[in-house]
Amino acid sequence: MTLLICGGLMLQSFHRLQHVDLGFNPNNLLNVKMVLSESKYSQYQQRIAFSDRVLERVKTLPGVASAGITTNIPLEREIAYDAVFEVEGRPPPNPNDVPITSHRIVTPDYLRTLGVTLIKGRLLDEKDRAENLPVVVISRELARQGWSGEDPIGKRVRRVRTGQTFPWMTVVGVVGDVKEDLFNYRINRPVWYVPYAQMENNFPVNLVVRASGDPAQQTAAVREAIRTVDPDQPVSDIMTMSANLAGVLVTERFSAILMTALAASGLLLASIGLYGVVAYSVNQRTGEIGLRVALGAQPKHVLQLIMGHGLKLTLLGVTIGLVIAWSTTRTLVSLLFGLSPTDAATFSAITLMLTVIGLLACYLPARTAMRLNPVEALRYE
Repeated sequence: MTLLICGGLMLQSFHRLQHVDLGFNPNNLLNVKMVLSESKYSQYQQRIAFSDRVLERVKTLPGVASAGITTNIPLEREIAYDAVFEVEGRPPPNPNDVPITSHRIVTPDYLRTLGVTLIKGRLLDEKDRAENLPVVVISRELARQGWSGEDPIGKRVRRVRTGQTFPWMTVVGVVGDVKEDLFNYRINRPVWYVPYAQMENNFPVNLVVRASGDPAQQTAAVREAIRTVDPDQPVSDIMTMSANLAGVLVTERFSAILMTALAASGLLLASIGLYGVVAYSVNQRTGEIGLRVALGAQPKHVLQLIMGHGLKLTLLGVTIGLVIAWSTTRTLVSLLFGLSPTDAATFSAITLMLTVIGLLACYLPARTAMRLNPVEALRYE
C-alpha cells in the first residue's frame, strides 16, 4: 500500500513536470554554441559586428524562419549567468534580501525566435543599440517582484555589482515567465533580456535558429554560414532544443520509474501472497466446507465465507498501509511538483485499486471452494 501510494505520487509529479509551461516553443529550434576568440575579437564592437553578420547570413538560408543570439539558452547545463538587480526608487524592505534575476544578453530577434509570449509593451528591436537609451525586457515574475500591482513599462531597473556602476535600463516590455534556470526548474525565477549591443560582455554566445521543418537538417547550412563569416570560428554543442530538454528531467524520470517498478512489485507480491493465504485456508477447511455443503449450504454461502475472510485480510492490510503511507509520503515533499504528499485522489484511487485486486485474488480460491464435491470433501477430512 505504501509503495503504491508513493509510486502514484511520484508518477503524477513527473507527469506534471513533463507538461509544465516552459514559456517558449521548443519545437524546430537548433542551437549552436560559439566561443569567440579574445585575441581576434578583443573589442566589443567586433563581437557585435560578427554576430550581426552571422545572423544576416543564417536568416537568408532556405528553411530558416528566424534566428537570434543569446548568452544562455533555456535550461542548459553549463554556467548560467545571474545578476543582482535594483529597482529605481524601491529599496528592498529587508536589507538582507538580495533580488537576483537570470541575466540574458540577446540580439533583437532572439525572443521572437524563442517563441516567448509578449504580455505588455514590445520586444527588443534593431533600434536598441549602444548609442540609444538602455532598455530591457523583463519576465512577469520580475515585474511582480519589482512593481507588484503596477505597470512596469517605463520604469527603470539596473544591475548591481560591488565596485561597478551600471546604467539604469528602462523597461520596454514584459514577457511570460520562461524556464531559464535548469536547477530552479520547478519555480518561476525573474528573468531579464538585455540588448546585446548595449551590454558589453565576453560570454560565449549561442546561435538559436528556428527552422520551418526539421532543425537538424539545417546543421550543415548553419555551419557553412558561420564559416563564410569567419573560417576559423569553432562551433560546438550543436543540438536541437528538444534534445536539450530530453535531459532536463532525467533524475525525476529515474525516480518515477524506480518507484513505479517497486510499487508494481509490491502489488504483485500482495496479490500473490493474499491468494496463497486464502488458497491455503480453503485447503485446510476442505472438510468444513464439504460439511456445510452437505447440510444445505449454497455456493453463494461458500463464496461469502471465503471472500469474507479474504476481505478482512485485505482491509486490514489497506488500513495499516494507509497509516504508514500517511507518514511516509510527507518525506516526499521536496520531490513532488504541484501535488500534496497527502493527495486525497491518489490515496482513494490506490485504496480502491488494491481492494479490488485483493478481492480478485480471493475470488480464485473461493471459486475452487464453490466447486467442491461434498462427498469427496468429507472423505478428504
